[in-house]
Amino acid sequence: MEKVLILGSDFGTYELVREAQKMGFYVIATDLMVTSPTKEAADESWRISTNDLDTLERKCLENNVKAVLFGANDFNGECTRLLCNRLGLPFFCMNDRGWNISRNKSEFKKVCRKVGARVAEDYHVTDDLLKADLDRIVYPVVVKPVDQAGNRGMSYCSNEDELVDAFKKARQWSRNETIICERQLHGTEWVVNYVMNDGEARLLYYAKEYHQPGEPANLYSMITTTSAKLKLWNDEMNEKVIDVFRESGFENGVAWVEAMLDEDGHFYLLEPGYRFSSETLYALNERIGGFNSNRWYIENALGIRHGNNQLPLNLNRAEGKCLASYHLFTHKEGVIEKIEGLDEIASLPDVVLDLPKGVGMSVAGRACMGLVKFYGETIEDIVERLRIVNEKFWIRGKDGENLFIKFTDYDSLIHDYHFGISEFASSEEI
Repeated sequence: MEKVLILGSDFGTYELVREAQKMGFYVIATDLMVTSPTKEAADESWRISTNDLDTLERKCLENNVKAVLFGANDFNGECTRLLCNRLGLPFFCMNDRGWNISRNKSEFKKVCRKVGARVAEDYHVTDDLLKADLDRIVYPVVVKPVDQAGNRGMSYCSNEDELVDAFKKARQWSRNETIICERQLHGTEWVVNYVMNDGEARLLYYAKEYHQPGEPANLYSMITTTSAKLKLWNDEMNEKVIDVFRESGFENGVAWVEAMLDEDGHFYLLEPGYRFSSETLYALNERIGGFNSNRWYIENALGIRHGNNQLPLNLNRAEGKCLASYHLFTHKEGVIEKIEGLDEIASLPDVVLDLPKGVGMSVAGRACMGLVKFYGETIEDIVERLRIVNEKFWIRGKDGENLFIKFTDYDSLIHDYHFGISEFASSEEI
C-alpha cells in the first residue's frame, strides 16, 4: 500500500486523512502533538516537528512516501514545499514568485494593480515614521504585516498616535521590510474559493463572513455560502481574480481570495491564499456541486494531471443548498478543562466537527479552537442545527466559563440567503 504524509493537525487535515484512505493510501500524520483527531484517524503517526526537515526527509525515504500534504496552515505549507523539493516529489506551486505572492500581501496588491483588480489605496510609511509621510495620511487606516494571517499584527487606526503604535505592533510580528498602511474599508467580508488546473481557475464557492454582534468585526465566527451579491462579484471581480492568479503564476491545486464589499458598493481584494482556506468548506462542497476538492488536491500532490474538462463549472447561478463553518473563537486565553456535548453534536446529521484542541490544552485569546461545519438543503436547516450546537456544546475553562464566542445572529444568515436567491429569481429558476 502506497504511503502519503500529512504535516500538521490543522483545520482540514482530518478530512484529508479520510479521503486519502478512501483512495487506498496508507496515511501518516506528523507534528509535535501527542495526539489529535488527525493522528487518531491516520494509519500511523510520528511525533516529529513539521519543520524538522532533515528527520522528515530521512523518514520519508525510509518509508517510500509518495506525497506530502498539509491543511489550512501557511507554516506547514512552506514546510511541505521545502520537503517536497528535497524529496523530488510534486508540489502544486514550485514557482518561487507565485509562492511569494501568495504569502505577501504587498506583492499581491502590486499584481492586483497591474491587472486592474480593485484594492484599497496604500500610504507610504517606513520604520522611520517620517512626518512628511504621516502628514499625507487620511484616516481611518489599517496597518498590518505583509506576511501574517489570522489578523496577527493588524490594527485599525483613527489618528497618528494610534498609527505609530500600530506600526510598532506590526513590526513585532514581521521582519519584512514592508508594513502595509492602507485606507480602511467599511463593509462586509467574503472568502471566495477557486480550483485550478494548468493555470485555468474556476470559482468553486463563495461565502460571506459574519461576526457576533458586539464582538470585534474581524472575528468571523460564522462563514456561510450564499448567493448574495454573487452577481456583482461575477460582474466586476471574478475575471480579475483569475487574471491575478494567472499573472502570479498560480497553476494547480486550490486558492482563494478574501474581499470586502465596501460602503461605496464595490468589492476590494484584501489578501490571497494558495492552500485550503480556514473554513475548509471544500470537503462539504461536494454535497452541492459534486466536485471533490480533497481528492483533487491529493491527486495534484501525487503529480496526477487533469484536463480542464474535469474542473467544475464557474459558479454563476443561485444555489438553494448551502454550507456553513462555525469558528470557535476564544473570549480569552485559558486551558480547556471540559468539553460538553461533543458526542451529541458529532451525531447530528450533516454536521462535521474539526476540533484539533482537546482537554488539557492551552488556548490563546481571540484564537480559533476548532470548527463546526454544516450542510443544509436551506439556510433554515443550518440555523436549526446551529441552535442545537449553541444549546448543547460547551468548551469550558478552569473557571467553568465557556471559552468560545457563541454566534446567535440567525436573522442575518437567513436574510442574506433569501436576498441572494431573490437576486437571481427574476432570470433563473432555482
